[in-house]
Amino acid sequence: ATLYAVQSEDHYLRVHTDRGSDLILMRLSDALEELEGLEGAQTHRSWWVARAAVQEIARGDGRATLALIGGLTAPVSRRYARALREAGWY
Repeated sequence: ATLYAVQSEDHYLRVHTDRGSDLILMRLSDALEELEGLEGAQTHRSWWVARAAVQEIARGDGRATLALIGGLTAPVSRRYARALREAGWY
């Protein structure tokens, strides 16, 4: 499956792929270590997004959101916005 995003939900992670989404029991910090080497980035304290999954970037009220393949919307927090800009995401 093609990975689009990983979203933290309580003690679980929702893994979004081209085949749908599923919950797994794992900490986001552990998942981030596993995702190292893939082209993507943490966009929020509870989100990791694959760069290839980003279709559009919306900005409003001083915040950005990423529209992803499959109709997902991922937030971009101020903490990660600068690193994403420097990496050429927007």
